[in-house]
Amino acid sequence: MLQRTERFQSDVDRYRKTIEGMSNEQEKLAATRLLNDLIHEVKNMDNMHVDMVYANQLPTMGNDMRDKIGSIRKQLDNKLKLAQTQ
Repeated sequence: MLQRTERFQSDVDRYRKTIEGMSNEQEKLAATRLLNDLIHEVKNMDNMHVDMVYANQLPTMGNDMRDKIGSIRKQLDNKLKLAQTQ
């Protein structure tokens, strides 16, 4: 499961630490929402894979989910980079 991988957990910890250090409360809230969205989408992807195994089917939404996760990560990375330069 992706959500339990060391890399994902490390990324989440890094994001949380960076968000905690943000001084602008609105930006902090927006970054926290993006992080929660990321965690939610990763959990959805993990659930889809579990369902796929039990149903013995190929995933039909996997690419869309990966794209959405990538988009959320990019938004979060950009927001945190911007906050660190301010």
